[in-house]
Amino acid sequence: MYPSRKMVKQWFYFWINEKRMDQWFQEKNIFFILSMGRSGTKFLSNLLNKAPNSIVVHEPVRSDFRAHQIAFHNETHSYKYIKNFRKKEIFLRLRKKDFKVYGEVNSVLRRHCKALKELFPNAIIIHLVRDGRDVVRSMMSRNTMTTRDPNTRYIYPKKDDPWNLKWHSMSRFEKLCWYWKVENEYLDQHLKYRIRFEDIISDYNYFSNNLLKILNLDISKETWENEIKTPKNITLKYTIPHWKDWDETMLNKFNKICGEMMRRYDYIN
Repeated sequence: MYPSRKMVKQWFYFWINEKRMDQWFQEKNIFFILSMGRSGTKFLSNLLNKAPNSIVVHEPVRSDFRAHQIAFHNETHSYKYIKNFRKKEIFLRLRKKDFKVYGEVNSVLRRHCKALKELFPNAIIIHLVRDGRDVVRSMMSRNTMTTRDPNTRYIYPKKDDPWNLKWHSMSRFEKLCWYWKVENEYLDQHLKYRIRFEDIISDYNYFSNNLLKILNLDISKETWENEIKTPKNITLKYTIPHWKDWDETMLNKFNKICGEMMRRYDYIN
């Protein structure tokens, strides 16, 4: 009887020389840009991948989605996932490639930010935030927070969350507002450095000073201008109007849940 693919994979990871792997990581510049979904991660990874001597990816590992849901409720799993699988996965995937900088602009690693800080001590880890009104509007046009979306099926407030007892009476719109709030709140709590998506795509100097120089990447203004003209992974059809046209009820619901964080990020006064 032949061993299963999963067994072979686990055996392969087990026999990695960790000292050699850690030495390899020390010789590379590593970064992770973490965010809530629908925050421009695919666009940004594609843009940063234009830099020479770099490999920048979006969400390369499908198992990250399930691992995020588990880590949301159990931080212990996060450390095990990154240490026993994800760190080794990066090494095995890239060890034979020639590059200086490796980065991930990855929304589903956000609940692993503490483990990433510990297990990649030399990595730069950045919190990417986008206006919650745009994020919620985009998620409303997808399956997020519905039974059709396996990636958010087990995301709900913990017992100590003030929204826990109200969860079953909340509308989907309110749940998405909470989702934006709680995920950015978590990143804000554990990461010191934050950038705003809107500033990245509107001001090259901001993009250069607050991202390129920090990550040791080189992207010309001409390349930046060409890329911002062609956004990636856009929502083609929205199910609710632009937030400038929200009625008073929607605005009040959003502000009640997200107002504090929106003010913190200077999106509203």
